[in-house]
Amino acid sequence: MADNKTNLLMKYAVPGAIIFFLILAALRFHAGYLEQRVADISRAIEQISMEEVSLNQQLSALKSPNMIYSYCRDTLKMQRSTNVRVLKIIKVE
Repeated sequence: MADNKTNLLMKYAVPGAIIFFLILAALRFHAGYLEQRVADISRAIEQISMEEVSLNQQLSALKSPNMIYSYCRDTLKMQRSTNVRVLKIIKVE
């Protein structure tokens, strides 16, 4: 009877344990792969976030009145006008 139990143990438990540890190792490798992907995605998010900050700073600089004036003066060769007038248009019915 004891010999029969030992045979059953060797027949089912040992291969089952081997399969269990193989599955456990495969899960560990897969977890490492997923961890690497999460790290890559985090780095990409960080890089895009820094790029967004830089672009927002550039946009703010482009919107500033001094930048607009400098662009008009340097690129478009516009000059400051000394004779500025307001023209009011009256609606005639």
